Amino acid sequence: PTFNVESSIGEDSMKPARIEEQLSQVAFSIAPAFAGKEIAVGTCFFYNHQGRSFLVTNWHNVTGRRPSDCSLMSKNAAIPDSLIARVPYTILKDGQSFIQWKPKGLRLYTDSDNQVPIWMEHPVHGRSVDVVVIPFKEEETSLIIPANSQNLNLVRLKMYPGMDAFVLGYPRGLSAGGRFPIWKRASIASEPDIDIDNLPKFLIDTATREGMSGAPVYVQESGFWAPEGMKLPEGGRFGRAQRFAGVYSGRILAEDHFLAQLGIVWKEQAIVEVIEGKKKGISSFLL
Repeated sequence: PTFNVESSIGEDSMKPARIEEQLSQVAFSIAPAFAGKEIAVGTCFFYNHQGRSFLVTNWHNVTGRRPSDCSLMSKNAAIPDSLIARVPYTILKDGQSFIQWKPKGLRLYTDSDNQVPIWMEHPVHGRSVDVVVIPFKEEETSLIIPANSQNLNLVRLKMYPGMDAFVLGYPRGLSAGGRFPIWKRASIASEPDIDIDNLPKFLIDTATREGMSGAPVYVQESGFWAPEGMKLPEGGRFGRAQRFAGVYSGRILAEDHFLAQLGIVWKEQAIVEVIEGKKKGISSFLL
């Protein structure tokens, strides 16, 4: 699929086109909607795999249901039939380049009865892995950068507990000027090589909020570091390095959100497994 213009929604504000951090162009905001009415906020991004582009977000963003028990998340029992995405483009105005975010619509079903979804889910664990992908033809005129783009100069860093991490999303719909994502600082809170609950996920320690679901997560090393598989000091390098780690999907629930402040990150391998598994999703209207 491709995005369609949502003619009923105005364009978002403009910002100067030159920005210092390319990772800020990875995430973009989405609003699950029914019949054109927005019912929630979230985040998504593109991911490249074997020459193809895929839109990545959470299962609960496209279904409006909690993965744990399939219960509806909206207080009005609304189920999304589309996503409204704020997509960045370059425009010229008075001889200067600006970024403008244009709302675009994406139907989540190929039929008018909302029975045939466009997304794919995990081939083994289904909705227990809160990740979906949508095969997508990326718009050449947009400024979106895939999360694993070679242009980001990412490094295969060794991940470990306590390592710095950043979640790039839209907490409660907030943005960092225009529609740039908020960078929420975090640290890895579990052994990233170990699958929690036998699922491809690990935990981060951070005060994230609603609206960041579906956000890309990056880990970072600064100073003197070595790529995965190399040792210090022989393989060491100076500076800053980043690695794409996965997709954020919410917090571990507790009666008080401040008791734990632990977030769930689905590993990059989970995205690849969904893409390669090619398992079609099940309509939320049938669950």
